[in-house]
Amino acid sequence: MPDMSVQRRSLARTSLALGVLIACVSIGGALLARGRGDTAGQASLPRAATSVAVTRIIDGDTLEVRSAQTLIKVRLYGINAPEIGQPCADEATRRLAALAGTAVRLVPDARLTDQYGRELRYLYTDSGQSIDAALVREGLAHAWREDGSQRDALVALEAQTKAAHRGCLWDGTSSTPAPRS
Repeated sequence: MPDMSVQRRSLARTSLALGVLIACVSIGGALLARGRGDTAGQASLPRAATSVAVTRIIDGDTLEVRSAQTLIKVRLYGINAPEIGQPCADEATRRLAALAGTAVRLVPDARLTDQYGRELRYLYTDSGQSIDAALVREGLAHAWREDGSQRDALVALEAQTKAAHRGCLWDGTSSTPAPRS
């Protein structure tokens, strides 16, 4: 007679995997239907985006920009990259610099600042690519799970990236999760 506990665990794992798959397909379909994403996990550039000049990359999820002759520290709203000194921090910082280039577009959401007074914004390249999504998709940042209009899509994208063992965070070279700062 087969062991029922083994069968139950197998059924639970299968059910969980199917649930995750259904959630990912549903979120992806909703994003496509709303015109906010494509199959590469790119969110389209919202109309409220403000273009600013990049003056300095601080780390993998923070940069300084110039807007109307004012320097502003901006924290990416939708991600949490490893902090300086943690595994993958250098990779995330370099990639943010490459994606941001000399100008980015900023999109506000529910909260405008964090506890350190940094502006919270989703970031896009001038061509409309979501920088938040790119860093999560490439396995260089965790999705921010607390709030935000893009939270669900970024969390689903992180699950796909993790399952594919893609990027520094998920390829087995680092097991240290990045704390939110």
